[in-house]
Amino acid sequence: MPPKVSDPFGGGGSFPPEAVRFPHGSRIAALKHSEPVGCHRRTLRFVVEHSSEIVIDGTCAFYGEHLNKVYHNKMLLNMKNTSDDVAISEVVGFVLLLALVIAALSLYTIYVVPVNGREDEIAQMNYVGEQFTNYKSTLDTLWTSRLINTNGPSPVLNVTPVISSAALRLGNGGNSQLSSLSFPLFKPIASSATISIKTTGDTFDIDSSSYHSSPDKKGEFPLNITALEYRSNNYYWIQQQYSYQLGGVFLSQDNGTINRISPLISITNSDNKSIVVNIVPVQIVGNGSYTSNNLVRVDTRQRTLANYNISSTPYRNNQWVNLSITTADNATATMWLNFFKGLVDTEQIQSSEYNISSVWDPGLKRTTVFIKITPLNPGSLVSLYVQRAEFDVVFNTVATEVT
Repeated sequence: MPPKVSDPFGGGGSFPPEAVRFPHGSRIAALKHSEPVGCHRRTLRFVVEHSSEIVIDGTCAFYGEHLNKVYHNKMLLNMKNTSDDVAISEVVGFVLLLALVIAALSLYTIYVVPVNGREDEIAQMNYVGEQFTNYKSTLDTLWTSRLINTNGPSPVLNVTPVISSAALRLGNGGNSQLSSLSFPLFKPIASSATISIKTTGDTFDIDSSSYHSSPDKKGEFPLNITALEYRSNNYYWIQQQYSYQLGGVFLSQDNGTINRISPLISITNSDNKSIVVNIVPVQIVGNGSYTSNNLVRVDTRQRTLANYNISSTPYRNNQWVNLSITTADNATATMWLNFFKGLVDTEQIQSSEYNISSVWDPGLKRTTVFIKITPLNPGSLVSLYVQRAEFDVVFNTVATEVT
């Protein structure tokens, strides 16, 4: 039921309730009206039952009419305020939604993108490891393909050199990030790498009882070790370095160096209780370097060279043979020490027939790791075979797109 309005001043009695449509608790004040015909001037105070007051100043005798005007103006005011509130609510909602979207994208960038980048770089490094394994197998094939007759007193060499070519992807992104339709901010940064041919600074020395004082010892050893090296430039995964040297594949990172595939060095027991040492100290020749996150072509050509004097016929049988690596890197020294121990453990060489140790040179600040093999059985000798293998390596770019 609508509230009833009464005139407490006795100026007109009660007014029809249908003339008033105020909600409970509303208040209207200071509504002015000019004096019309039949109106009298005075201030009337109308009280809404069970509610607050309404003040009308200078109203005429037809109070219900003016109350309707008051109610009409009040409704217009409420409608205007309601429209403004709706507009403000829409703006606030949009801002909140935008903030939620930005927060979600920020979380994606901070947490998801690095995880995806790390997975991509781990996959890339696994790929590089496989490629270096294949490269070693290829060079082993090139080297053995030159040997025509290996059953004679010395191998007969094929004078025709063989060339091999292989493509290696240096990074995990390349042009794919630039050409993608997705926003680059939400993609991992494409990693790159540097492939180079370098001298490691380490040396590899071979010596034997027959070669040590020989007039044919013409500075062939020690060798300055050269390597084909892949050095990563990762953003999300640890930095790793693969290298191919002395016919083996090595992996270096922050916590050390490991031998992924052994170099071409073997120590075995023969049937006559002698020990056979077979070595192919592969050398990489070149001075190129290439940095990219795309493909690079690695062209390898085997050199045709005479064999080392140390393994010519007069110098094969020895009383002792000594192999040594000199390096300034402690991790590399430890790796070679473990490698020499693995050689004799695999072939179960008696511990009394070899000595594995290391010597520190404080002046040069370098460590020499060595294994000296000295058979103790009467009449036993060490048969030494050193075969030469050198390769020229050149880097060439690979076109990835046709424009």
